[in-house]
Amino acid sequence: MPSVDNIWINRIIPINNLKIILQEGLYCKSAARRTENFVTIGSQDVITRRDSVIVKCYRDTMVSDYVPFYFSVRTPMLYNIITGHGVPSVAQEDIIYICCKLTDLSTKDFKFCYTDGNAAVAISKFYTNLNEIETNLDWHSIQTTDFRDDNSDGDEDRIRKKHSEFLAKGHVPAKYIKKIVVINETKAKEVKAILDSLKISIEVLINPNNKFYF
Repeated sequence: MPSVDNIWINRIIPINNLKIILQEGLYCKSAARRTENFVTIGSQDVITRRDSVIVKCYRDTMVSDYVPFYFSVRTPMLYNIITGHGVPSVAQEDIIYICCKLTDLSTKDFKFCYTDGNAAVAISKFYTNLNEIETNLDWHSIQTTDFRDDNSDGDEDRIRKKHSEFLAKGHVPAKYIKKIVVINETKAKEVKAILDSLKISIEVLINPNNKFYF
């Protein structure tokens, strides 16, 4: 696994949401800050379930009180979204990654924790100690591209663990977004135009090492 100082966390978003996120930052679901043109992707059932899942290390809060990030890229969730498997489909080229440094969000400025799997799944555990992140998370599951239930390791819990999350309570200002990943040069130009219109400088990368997209 990478050292804590080198861990990046990310969210996938529709490119149509980028401008408002750059203007207002990222808000948790329970904040209910949405504009008319804000696009929600993923399973509505899973998103709604997070309203009633207690964050076990802060038991007066729910998962929906936090802004979620993944440690992994090219996730089963992304695959479901682009194929329309159980959720409304979105073209892969219209999905981008916004990326933050773990150490930027794991400070006294945030109430934060991380999980060893999808936070909405009952067996997932919650942690606050970053010194134990190497052993608390299954980094092989996070980093592998073989996330089938019948994977070569015989690990039937792979999909849950690949969706390990970092949770930051309430609101994450846009200044913490340090990189944006897109699928091709066309989308890179589109993102750069949005950044230029807002006079914001953020590094834009095109599918580094071909690891982010299917």
